[in-house]
Amino acid sequence: MKDSVWFTYKARIQAAERLSSNNFHSQALLVWYAFFSAALAIVTIRYPKIVGEDTDLFSAVLGVGLLVVSMFVTSQDFRGRAISMRSNYIALQLLYKSLAGNTPNLDQITRYNELLSSVENHSEMDDKQFRVFQNGLTTRMPSRYEKIEVHAYMALRATTLTLLYAAPFALVLLS
Repeated sequence: MKDSVWFTYKARIQAAERLSSNNFHSQALLVWYAFFSAALAIVTIRYPKIVGEDTDLFSAVLGVGLLVVSMFVTSQDFRGRAISMRSNYIALQLLYKSLAGNTPNLDQITRYNELLSSVENHSEMDDKQFRVFQNGLTTRMPSRYEKIEVHAYMALRATTLTLLYAAPFALVLLS
């Protein structure tokens, strides 16, 4: 059980970091796109066809899209979920430290089950990321496939974020 608590604790740390990162990037992207939308609205006063014949339509669709995305991001509650995950992994850490021997008592088993069900579960990728970056300090070594999967996930995430941040620049340069 001590091993299970430890892996859950470490994966939930990774999940809290992922949720915090999602919160930061979703908020930053919303501000970035809101700025772009407002700047476009101001510039179109002087240059009504700056991005082509349908600038007015594009601007309206961008504004509505931004509203919809902001409602979706708000509903995800990344910050609240990260805080809950952090509280949970701190409680798991305390439980882990209380497991002195190999035989847990009924209270410890009950506490572990309560902690498991008190917040959403971490993702499989959270567990894999933790294990890949532990540099051999784990009893569950990641397979070669899991290492490739984690690095591919991280590359895809970085590429997606880069494209999302760069998209307004691309639109301006292409118009």
